[in-house]
Amino acid sequence: MITCKQCGKELPDEARFCLQCGAPVETAVETTAEREQPVPQPQRPQAELDFIQPALSGGMFLGFMSSIPFIGAGCCIWVPLGGAVAAVLLTRQRPSGTTYGDGAFVGVVSGLFGAVVGTIVQMSFRAIMSRMFESQQQQLEQIWQQIGAPGPLPDWLVRLASGEISTVTVVLTFFSNLIMYSLFAMIGGILAVAILNKRKGQPQKGTKGTNSSSLL
Repeated sequence: MITCKQCGKELPDEARFCLQCGAPVETAVETTAEREQPVPQPQRPQAELDFIQPALSGGMFLGFMSSIPFIGAGCCIWVPLGGAVAAVLLTRQRPSGTTYGDGAFVGVVSGLFGAVVGTIVQMSFRAIMSRMFESQQQQLEQIWQQIGAPGPLPDWLVRLASGEISTVTVVLTFFSNLIMYSLFAMIGGILAVAILNKRKGQPQKGTKGTNSSSLL
């Protein structure tokens, strides 16, 4: 015998509705089946990515290594490697993987930091080695005179190659570093994400993380 939960009347086991009030009757089988149904687990939101710290580490690495004399001659290696370092550090924040857009964005930001660091380092070495630059400046002036190139470009290039430290040389050095570092570091970040995702067997394509737009 089962009991109606609405009116308390005793009913036969096979009853589907109460004979007195008409309310539907829950059988023991239905109640047990409902209890045994798995409760869906809510999906955990992906952790927001912090692009600043990885980009700062990668930028300092590529800025120093590409600006030191003799070692900096291989800047085409150090700059993409710095972008890759930033992408690897970024991936550690999200073990499930990052997108190509994340790698590209952290590479560009690391190129920005690297341009700042590289400009400071280059200006420091330029002040130390100013005497050596004087002979190079004379050679460049002779070359441009022979070529006869018009416009302000020859004068800018001569000033960059000289030991002069002024607002013009600092700005030109910074923007030239910014363009080159951001481009090659972005390529390094994308390649690093592609390699890491391939090792995991879960290649991911998409745009950059949720908080990357807030940094712009």
